[in-house]
Amino acid sequence: MAQEMQATAALSKKIQKPVWHTVLSWKAGEDVSQEQKVAAAQRYCELIGAPIDRHQVVVYEHRDKKHAHVHIYLNRVPIDGGPALRTDNNFYRQPAITKQISQELGMQPIPERRQSVADLDPTKQAAREVVREAVKQLVGQPDNAGPQWLQAQLEQRGIATRYKHDNGGILRGVSFELDGVAVTGQQVGYKAAQLRELFPTGQQQLPTLPVPPRPEIDEAPSTRKQKPKGPRL
Repeated sequence: MAQEMQATAALSKKIQKPVWHTVLSWKAGEDVSQEQKVAAAQRYCELIGAPIDRHQVVVYEHRDKKHAHVHIYLNRVPIDGGPALRTDNNFYRQPAITKQISQELGMQPIPERRQSVADLDPTKQAAREVVREAVKQLVGQPDNAGPQWLQAQLEQRGIATRYKHDNGGILRGVSFELDGVAVTGQQVGYKAAQLRELFPTGQQQLPTLPVPPRPEIDEAPSTRKQKPKGPRL
């Protein structure tokens, strides 16, 4: 199965991380049949945008915990050669998707994800929305020219962008700031790995600058060291 998925993923030269992994969990003690687990996994793939008639999907059930849960691994690159599955906003889409699945299949709802005080801050939430929409609009433009271009475009909108690169110049982290409110790339649905996939080929890392040649010092004859003449005592 892995070899078949790798062969399909190779159809896309742009997608660097073709595997999307998620876990569907049920409340501890809830009696879930095998048919319900399969139906939930299939419905998840449909609602996330990767129906099983177009995408390769593998589902594993683990029984290492008290609550029932299944792992879903799907290939973002479709078998028909169409556009790859977008995953940039899945973090925010999944709560609504899992709620819909539980309602359709008559399952007990999972308790709401615990949020911190910072998550409930209306100022921070407003900054997230503004930054998320701005990044979404810009990276989707045909003239998207890479990270420096995005940084300049966001700056015109009053949004500061900070990148973190590794020693090889690969983008590994991103954060934004709007009116003194800082948010991370993950909080707005655009982590560094997702941005790299959205940038044009060859624009995912910092350009490598040539090393300047060492200047040659042309010493005057009078300043050059003269070898001693005659025998050394």
